[in-house]
Amino acid sequence: MQTRRESHRGLERRLPLLGSLAYLLVLRGVVSVRLHLDDVGSIQELARRWNNFEGSEIWGLRYVDCMAMEGILCDKDGFVTDIVLQQKGFYAPIPTMISKLQHLRHLSLMFCTLTGTIPDSLFNLTSLSVLDVVGNFITGTVPVGISRLVNLRVLGLGLNQLSGPLDPLSNLPQLIFLHLDQNLFNGSISSELGKLTTLRFLSLKENEFSASIPSSLGNLASLNELTLSVNQLSGTIPDSLSGLHSLTNLNLHTNQLTGAIPESLGALSALKFLELQYNRLNGSIPATLSSLQQLEWLMISGNLLSGSIPAALGDIPLLKYMWLALNQLSGSIPTAIGKLANLVNLDMWNNQLCGTIPTTLHNLSKVQYLALSYNQLSGPVEPIIRGMRSVTDLYLQKNQFSGRLPIPAPAGMKNYVVANNFFSHGQVKFSNCSAVKWNTYSNCLSKYLGICRLAYAQKSAAECAAFCGLEVGATGPVCGGHGYCLVNPSTGASECVCDPNYMLSSSNSNACVPGAAETFLVSASAYVSLRGSASVLSNGSILLTNGAANQQGAAFGSPAMRLFYFPDKRSRCGTELGFLAAFSFAMSPGGQGEGGEGLAFVVAAGASEKGASVGLGGVGRRSMGVEFDSVLSVKHSDPNDNHVGVNVGGSPVSLASATAPLILNDAQTKHAWIHYDPTSGGTLQVFLSSDPVQPLTPTLTASVSLCSVLKPTASDSLFLFGFLALSSTAPQRLGILSWNFTGVSPVG
Repeated sequence: MQTRRESHRGLERRLPLLGSLAYLLVLRGVVSVRLHLDDVGSIQELARRWNNFEGSEIWGLRYVDCMAMEGILCDKDGFVTDIVLQQKGFYAPIPTMISKLQHLRHLSLMFCTLTGTIPDSLFNLTSLSVLDVVGNFITGTVPVGISRLVNLRVLGLGLNQLSGPLDPLSNLPQLIFLHLDQNLFNGSISSELGKLTTLRFLSLKENEFSASIPSSLGNLASLNELTLSVNQLSGTIPDSLSGLHSLTNLNLHTNQLTGAIPESLGALSALKFLELQYNRLNGSIPATLSSLQQLEWLMISGNLLSGSIPAALGDIPLLKYMWLALNQLSGSIPTAIGKLANLVNLDMWNNQLCGTIPTTLHNLSKVQYLALSYNQLSGPVEPIIRGMRSVTDLYLQKNQFSGRLPIPAPAGMKNYVVANNFFSHGQVKFSNCSAVKWNTYSNCLSKYLGICRLAYAQKSAAECAAFCGLEVGATGPVCGGHGYCLVNPSTGASECVCDPNYMLSSSNSNACVPGAAETFLVSASAYVSLRGSASVLSNGSILLTNGAANQQGAAFGSPAMRLFYFPDKRSRCGTELGFLAAFSFAMSPGGQGEGGEGLAFVVAAGASEKGASVGLGGVGRRSMGVEFDSVLSVKHSDPNDNHVGVNVGGSPVSLASATAPLILNDAQTKHAWIHYDPTSGGTLQVFLSSDPVQPLTPTLTASVSLCSVLKPTASDSLFLFGFLALSSTAPQRLGILSWNFTGVSPVG
């Protein structure tokens, strides 16, 4: 899903006083005029400087016609009033001779690789109404002299390296647009900004501001947009903001705000975008938000909100995006949500919701993204999903849904994830099978259904009988003496569910034959790149080492996944995403010599051809791995011969490790879940169980920052994810039996 994070050049579309667009608008209808003699010297000096740096002429030194000069606009007397240039390679400070152009009203030098500080002489241009130097490398502070620009209406200083106090800006009586994004400003936001009563746009996002939001910002009665996201702001959301009746966008996401969401925000009658996600807000969702009748985005994911979802939220007629995920919400989904006819994205995953999905959600025909995973929801969903004709991303895993598989729209599906439920039957068909990412394992389905060659894992006969409305039959096929017969009471149809370590015969569906751990199958083998000894079996599972000694095998997802988002190409790590990995595996006993026997899940910038040891030496320094190690290596400081560890930078020595709660190499199926949360410096949790239900308590928790380990850049933000295995001098058979990897975004 695309977010509302826009490029700074996109600001031109929001306020047509910036950039080349403003220049073109003003230029219409202007006739050719000769450059005034008083400005010729300054323009020629600028041309000498900038032509040299650019490598080609911006302005010919003999030009005296304003209309013939790129980015120049003059008044009727030939005085320069506008200089608008973008994306030039000047690599130099702002020239002081610009201050000699006393009639200059508009100076825009966006993305021109300017360096140095803002010259004080620039503030002699008292007619200046637009000063826009967004996207350069300007350093230093905001000079006190800027208060001399009493006619300034637009100030764009974003995407630079400025720091220091903002108090000097409080003396700009006509300012309507203030853009300071992505600088190095820190400390408290100056309460003096509350004096800018003419301000319509204020954006301070992606700086290092801390402390609380000043209540004086509530004095900015003309404000349309307030963006303070991605800082370190703390404290509560001030009630004074409820007085901003012209506000259409309130963006406070990714801070450390606490307390409740103020009920008074319901007074912001013009609000269209409310973005409070990824803070530490608690309490319940105020029902007063239903008064926001113009609201299109409600983003409150990633907080500590509790209680039930107010039914009144169904009364917001224009709502398109509802993000309530990663909270502690309980109770059922209100039936009133089905009234949100314009809803496109409904995200409620990882809460404590229970009960059934209300049938009214059938009416949400525009929903494209539906995420209800990791709750306690139950009952059938197929009739409801059938009505959502636009769904392309469906996430229902880790609930207690039963009955038929949900059947979404036949085309356009991107993600279909319904694992860890109790679906018993059904058929899913898509015309774009090769483009769909699937995960349906750990349901009560005993054979693959549909045309995409999906393989579904079996639960035990007792589980299927208890949760899927089936009976363990006394009649029907005997399953070769190594399984149970399940009978559907409504149809009388029967089929075999095999005992552990047995599987249905490929030639006789009524017989169970030996087949250790091959009921859990990988359903996305088409998306896997194999290396070394790795291979895909006919049933879809991945065999990393096949039982011979001294083998190395690897399997990586293809294509690579984006784990970082760079709205600013020069930022260190951009915005880091989290991920969830779930997989099942089995490894047979091996030798006890030194050599790194076992399995590792890895995220890496690259990988060697043969795979790597558990120590991750074959994936390079830009890597992070979780090892499942069955050998004690004293020189690598292993705690024992049955442990889980987190390794970074290709090192065989674990950053953190813990004893596994079960025997790793007993040839039985193990289930693992790896959660990475990038907030608060980065936290990795590893869960391990012999049961397909994720435990409540992690086996291992480690503090690790993928930003520091992977060292991404704007042009290198895609990373491989997959598995490595190595058998030492003793043979070992090691396979990946199911696998799901999902990126989780905390940015709005």
